[in-house]
Amino acid sequence: MTDVKEVKKKGESGQICVGKSVDLAKADLANPERRGKYFLEWRVTDESIAKGVTNLQETIRTIDSGAQMLQSCAVDNMHITMNQLELTDLKQVQKAIEVIQKFEEEEFRKLIPSTTSVKMNVGSNLSHFKQRVLFAPVSNDQTAFKGDILVECFNRLQKRLIAAGFKPSTRPLKPHLTVAKAAGKKFSDKTFSEIMKLGGAETLGDQWLNELVFCVKRTKIEKTPPVLYRCSVA
Repeated sequence: MTDVKEVKKKGESGQICVGKSVDLAKADLANPERRGKYFLEWRVTDESIAKGVTNLQETIRTIDSGAQMLQSCAVDNMHITMNQLELTDLKQVQKAIEVIQKFEEEEFRKLIPSTTSVKMNVGSNLSHFKQRVLFAPVSNDQTAFKGDILVECFNRLQKRLIAAGFKPSTRPLKPHLTVAKAAGKKFSDKTFSEIMKLGGAETLGDQWLNELVFCVKRTKIEKTPPVLYRCSVA
């Protein structure tokens, strides 16, 4: 059984870390702001991507000063949400972690045999959702894995979660990083046209795929969702 405990360092707030003793109760999972929402995600940790996204956001703001870069698309919270679950109690959370651990041991580490096997690339060619949300595409180097590695991980874990009796969200995964949102219902036609001219063939940065993290929805005072388990290569 995978154990989770709370660890505090001097000057830091509590964070949830994988350890040898279980104490999920300290994760504040019952907080109503979390609404029982849990998910696996890939997180951006590479400084080159953060810098590239920051520069792109600043350029977007010069075109539309009202463009929103909320915490959901802040550079210290850049991520791709993958498998999503709604869980009601600690037993379900523990069971979900055990499913993810099996996936890690039996599939994830075979798909990605080392910490320098699969490199993720973040493109600068923006796409959009209803002219309201702007996002950058994320893909992987095809040398080590042919196809989309995150979609492959998503599909394999999805099957395991369903087999274990869970009902994960059926929304398909289309890997992307949210960069900005319109202040209103959508960007004006004029500013939208200018924004979509940004970027190009170059990438905003790249990062080795070393881990996926299982999290619970963050509260308003948290910058990032607390990690309950790290599905890692090493």
